[in-house]
Amino acid sequence: MSDSLTASLPDVSEPASPSFARISRHSTVDAVRDQLTAMIESGQLKVDDQLPSEAELGQSFGVSRPVIREALGSLQTLGLTESRPGRGTFVTSRVVKVALSFGQYSSSDLNEIRRYVEVPTASRAAQVRTMSDVDELSRTLDEHERETSAAESVRLDGQFHIAIARATGNLLVVRLIEDLRETMQEQSLALRDVPNRRVRAADEHRAVLDAIRHQDADGAAAAMAGHLGGVEIALGQLARQRTHNA
Repeated sequence: MSDSLTASLPDVSEPASPSFARISRHSTVDAVRDQLTAMIESGQLKVDDQLPSEAELGQSFGVSRPVIREALGSLQTLGLTESRPGRGTFVTSRVVKVALSFGQYSSSDLNEIRRYVEVPTASRAAQVRTMSDVDELSRTLDEHERETSAAESVRLDGQFHIAIARATGNLLVVRLIEDLRETMQEQSLALRDVPNRRVRAADEHRAVLDAIRHQDADGAAAAMAGHLGGVEIALGQLARQRTHNA
């Protein structure tokens, strides 16, 4: 990195700079995106900060430049960064900006409350689940991945998340997730129009299930957060599709 570029990145080169963890998850693009998103949302990377180059990020994360390029594109879709010709990529917001609404609720409102509720729910489920809970989750995912009907697929998606809540043993959490899933029906159906979303969602669901099966509370929380990050990315893609078709 040149001296001028280094000077514009004080937070990356100094001792208090963010620490980029090397990636070992199956979906490296999602993993890089999720970590960068978390660093932006937490304030480790601040608005107007310049990100390191693709080559430097690739070295930090231990992944290829095409992976970094796709992850950075996802961040721009979310409204978190922008690419400035001849200068690089800069953080523009700590808040995901996806201009979609379903019924009386915006997609950003729905996903914000999902993070508040479903991330700790997955963590708790991993701590107290029984093998019966794991079997139910596994059966539901198997059915969901085989299903071709849009309506039934959305129903099974909801049943998976409700089963996670049921595994906590807290009936109030179950009621909260049931009500949330009912509110999300229109959004869930709309996301089926996003290319490759079904495959990615299946991978994300499996990551949540694996963490719950192994009673890995932190892993379950991280996997659920990653899943919700994937939803936000897909909503950004959907917003762009609708804007293009308008």
